[in-house]
Amino acid sequence: MRRFLTGSGRFALAVAISGAVLPLCAHAEEQDSGNPVEDIAGTTPRQDTAPQTDFALTSAPRTYYPADFASIAPRTALDVVEQIPGFNIEGGGPGGGGGGGGRGFGEASGNLLINGDRISSKSTSVRDELSRIPVSNVIRVEIVDGATLEIPGLSGQVANVIVESGGMSGQFSWRPQYSTGPAPIGWSEGNISVRGSAAWVDYSIGLDVGSFIRGSRGPAIFTDSLGVDERFNIQSAPFQRPTLTGNFAFDVAPDLAMNINLSGGLTIFRSKEQEERVPGNPLPSFLERFRSQNNEHFYEIGADIEFPLGPGRLKLIGLESFEHGNFRTQSLLDLDTLPTSGSRFQRVSDQGERIARGEYSWGMLGGDWQLSAEAAFNRLDNVGSLFLFDPAQESFVEIPFPAGVGGVREERYESILSFGTSITDNLSVQVAAGAEYSQISQTGINALSRTFQRPKGSISFAWAPGGGFDISLEVARRVGQLNFSDFLASVNLTDENESAGNNQLRPQQSWESELEISKNFGRWGSATLALFDHRIEDFLIIIPTADGGEARGNISSAHRYGLRFNGRLELAPLGWNGAQLDVRMTAEDSSLIDPVTFVNRRFDGNSPFEIRFDFRHDIPQTDIAWGLEFRDTQNARRYRVAEETLDYNVSTFGAVYVEHKDVMGLTVRFRVGNVFNGGNVLQRVIYDGPRDVSPVLFTEDRRLKIGTVLNLTVSGTF
Repeated sequence: MRRFLTGSGRFALAVAISGAVLPLCAHAEEQDSGNPVEDIAGTTPRQDTAPQTDFALTSAPRTYYPADFASIAPRTALDVVEQIPGFNIEGGGPGGGGGGGGRGFGEASGNLLINGDRISSKSTSVRDELSRIPVSNVIRVEIVDGATLEIPGLSGQVANVIVESGGMSGQFSWRPQYSTGPAPIGWSEGNISVRGSAAWVDYSIGLDVGSFIRGSRGPAIFTDSLGVDERFNIQSAPFQRPTLTGNFAFDVAPDLAMNINLSGGLTIFRSKEQEERVPGNPLPSFLERFRSQNNEHFYEIGADIEFPLGPGRLKLIGLESFEHGNFRTQSLLDLDTLPTSGSRFQRVSDQGERIARGEYSWGMLGGDWQLSAEAAFNRLDNVGSLFLFDPAQESFVEIPFPAGVGGVREERYESILSFGTSITDNLSVQVAAGAEYSQISQTGINALSRTFQRPKGSISFAWAPGGGFDISLEVARRVGQLNFSDFLASVNLTDENESAGNNQLRPQQSWESELEISKNFGRWGSATLALFDHRIEDFLIIIPTADGGEARGNISSAHRYGLRFNGRLELAPLGWNGAQLDVRMTAEDSSLIDPVTFVNRRFDGNSPFEIRFDFRHDIPQTDIAWGLEFRDTQNARRYRVAEETLDYNVSTFGAVYVEHKDVMGLTVRFRVGNVFNGGNVLQRVIYDGPRDVSPVLFTEDRRLKIGTVLNLTVSGTF
């Protein structure tokens, strides 16, 4: 079906599916509550946390308990949240899920909280922390609208995970991976953590080894005015990021809360790629080898303290982070009988951040008020070096590259005043308004210092009209942040691209509107539909430079709009006990004026459509579950001044898995992924100059297979 749907056709399909699922579930019948499920921790449920597993449409709960999901045998708090129908975790990477993104903390983001708070860490997300909390410590999960909370910046559905302290307990997960393609075996991915209490401190200590393995091989066909050049490409790339974290909550006095969050670790990345002409190619022999590596070490120290002050409470937050990176990439080319040629680019970078933030909250005039002020100091120092291979010396010789050396400093201050109140019993509003001031200074050959003053704020409404409906609307004025690396020149040897630095970059601004409608259908499941519209000023994109090169720069405006749908259909009412189907879908369109052709087009790499189905069946009266996964994505092109690129990895993906929830007390899952044999696709059109006036120099078409991917997951608690 994907082949026949493009543009507005996909958008119409998205609306049609959303409209079809809701009426299907709307015929849910009310039934009496069933028998309580045994508490998965092996104890009788507490009176205040009794599970509901079968409820009437008119009393569908917004509170969930671990025992509600006993059939899947969750191990951690994250397992519980991921099973909540109609809820999709946002901001799952470092700093996401409530941890704040970009530079500074800013207002809250993501849609996860722990005991009503976000954590004073950016390298560790709330999602990461939930994965370290054993399910036995979870009391309940409350699904609330962000506009009803006393936390500015939250809107739409938010999961507030209520956890309790207890004796020391732990959890672990090991996730080895094997590919039938050229990727190496991945043995190291997994995590282990312990959580507990000692005297007046609650602690959580964890080691997480994030990793992935990549590998592909297949034909690479180049076509120019002289004919076809067929080559064979093979590549592999293992990545590891071991991170040690520690979170400590101190109970030193009544009404006083203090937390310290520590993290540190390494990043280790290696990449190998080789491309050569196939036998029978009439052109001269050709062999090109690429090698890349990136070594980093980093740390972060964050702390917060909250205490009563006057009529309200004051929360103080501080953070210090640092990262040192050493990136190197090189290529060597052997062409027929010519001497070996090649180049190398190396970048040593140091970047850090210091944040001081204060939040004062109080009640007045029938509502909740908060005044926040934040100062963030950021720094980046880059030393970029460029080398050419000298065949006489059989080594790389450095050449001048002054545009790659320099630094960026930013001082950023912001203040926001917010007010939230209930207009009626089921309608609440939250208003936030403030401003941001920043000074960005660049050192190096293009030294420059500039200042920016930008207003920001939001207004959001939350309405619960009854019958399982929750409706929220947010309109926000947001200010983006610049990537400091865009101020300095860089080189991509693999794609033979060079980006100049640009000291005239401006942070983009946007008006963002989002309407979210959630419906709980009781025993049939739930669904959430979100409509969004973003109108952006000073949009960042690759633009041509006066000297004929290209760099990251600003254009006046851009527009992005679309929808997200997330729903679950419980199949038990249809007679299939233990089965459920999750549907996730995004459909969007975007527009900007291309800075080269001056023709309207969509954003670079902005996927117009994606749909995902996840089916799971927990076989009743057994410890066995099985499931199917399907994802289909329509991909969009990226543009540079003299290049058009379509680059994607497995647009149509499928997987099947089987899981046993009690193998000597462990949960073991075996998954076979990429069952449709999808691969990496790279299609490039290279012009002999700007795309609007130059002829095509050559085209490149790569279709690289990655093979079937086998995953084993072993998890347990102790």
